[in-house]
Amino acid sequence: MRNIKDILKDFSKYAEARKSFTLRTKIVFIFCSVTIAMVLFFSYRVVNNAMNKILVINEGGEFVHFKAMQTDKLFESLLKSHCYYTAYYLNSFDRLTIEENQARGLFLVNKSEANTIFAKYQADRAYGDALELGVVYRCDFERINKVSVQGNEYNVQFSSVLSIISNTGTKKVRIISEGTAIRTTPQYPENVTGFFFKNYQQTYLPYEN
Repeated sequence: MRNIKDILKDFSKYAEARKSFTLRTKIVFIFCSVTIAMVLFFSYRVVNNAMNKILVINEGGEFVHFKAMQTDKLFESLLKSHCYYTAYYLNSFDRLTIEENQARGLFLVNKSEANTIFAKYQADRAYGDALELGVVYRCDFERINKVSVQGNEYNVQFSSVLSIISNTGTKKVRIISEGTAIRTTPQYPENVTGFFFKNYQQTYLPYEN
């Protein structure tokens, strides 16, 4: 009888131990599941947040450490830079930089419309004056006047000031530019902003302060 009681007692202890082990196993499993879920959620937040940011790079293509901007603000800054480069390379030249600046301009603007601007300077003898008389044409971006977004297209109007510098003085002309910019792959040094005007035109007005 004592042996039976001892056996039942040992069995009861085994059953309690097994029950306790099963409970601990469930607790550990639940804890691990919660931990993994939290890690996955945190990883998703980090990746999703990173996808909405763009790292800033310098003109050499190197990352600027610890610098990140929201996409919309970065695009605004890049668009302004693109307008600056467009105005400069299409309208700025001297006897040494005519062909170079024309070539740079073709990376920023539709070729046919860029050639229309070059043809105007040719017809006005601007290139001839630069080559023969040393006249310098320098165009400085002024500001963006209007911009609207339609899908992946940016309709922009901006102004710049063209200075025509000769030995008799400096004449200034205001240029109003309008065009539709689209996103392309940045290309250093020809197009560092990644924008491109698929259509573009310029209006020349008397300069007023």
